[in-house]
Amino acid sequence: MTDKIPESRLREIFSAFLPDFSFRRAEQYFGGHINRTFFVDAEAPDGRPARYVLQSVNKHVFTNYEGLMVNVMRISEHLARKNEELGSADPERNHLHFLRTANGTMGVDSPEGFWRLYRYIGRAAGRDRAETPEEAREAALAFGRFQRLLADLPAPRLVETIPRFHDTRNRFERLEAAFAADAHGRAAECRADFEAFLALRPEALRLQEANEAGLVPERTTHNDAKFANVLLDDRTGRAICVIDLDTCMPGLSLHDFGDLMRSMCSDRPEDEPDMSLVVARREMYDALADGFLAEVGSVLTEAERKLLPYGGISMTTEVGVRFLTDYLEGDHYFRIARPGHNLVRARSQLALARSMLERLV
Repeated sequence: MTDKIPESRLREIFSAFLPDFSFRRAEQYFGGHINRTFFVDAEAPDGRPARYVLQSVNKHVFTNYEGLMVNVMRISEHLARKNEELGSADPERNHLHFLRTANGTMGVDSPEGFWRLYRYIGRAAGRDRAETPEEAREAALAFGRFQRLLADLPAPRLVETIPRFHDTRNRFERLEAAFAADAHGRAAECRADFEAFLALRPEALRLQEANEAGLVPERTTHNDAKFANVLLDDRTGRAICVIDLDTCMPGLSLHDFGDLMRSMCSDRPEDEPDMSLVVARREMYDALADGFLAEVGSVLTEAERKLLPYGGISMTTEVGVRFLTDYLEGDHYFRIARPGHNLVRARSQLALARSMLERLV
């Protein structure tokens, strides 16, 4: 993604979506690591200034980019209909508006990637971390609202762009296989960690087993629910929009809530080396649960509401298992900053999952 895209090419792509608009300038955004993103300033036919986000989806990373775009467009268009139906007070900013091309296609397929366009949401910004329970509650409100509005998304089922993404049982099976193979001679030093994760398996599998028993239904979920994927209003600090829809697909509601727990219940980074500092904060959990249930509680089943804290236990354990598996397999999946980085990450997630089990259940 280091090769430069000429402005003439950006103008050409933009005009495929909005041929009657005048392209003024484009500025590349370098905050993302996967897709190319540009902020485009344009002028509408009536002379009004307009800003859009022009993005090239990385087809090497998202190999099923067509399925991904089907999901994104269906979600965007469904949310637009729901806003109109419910009379939203801020329909231009409370969800991502993806535009179709003038020919009605989802975007422009090209050697540079799959180009898509959506409206820029002004007077709002995202942040990496929630500092207070009030901010955590705002994020949970946003993701709860997102799930509630998508609860009646018409058939067919969304494309499963990452198969078995939250198949927790499979994650454990892959860990056991990696430990047994010990391809890089690392099993001995992390045997205690391996056994500790296996001890958590019954608790981590509660969501999956409830789903398999028919107690917890499949829903449309975001699958990357974290504070950074919520835009906050510049003036009020209120959450207005969930962003980054590329991982949206079928899943369990509590997977998203569990991601919120994993990313906000502790105030330590996910690679904190001092396990004694990794503690699940009850006040953050209570704020997350309050916000999430305020929006989507009426949609959830009784089993889902009872299993709420197990969302975090399941997701935190699963991520820890993935870190440990990658460490045993030679650090080929997660980018590391130093030797042993994935092992530290795994231990930090293990400590957080244990703390959640002790303090939040």
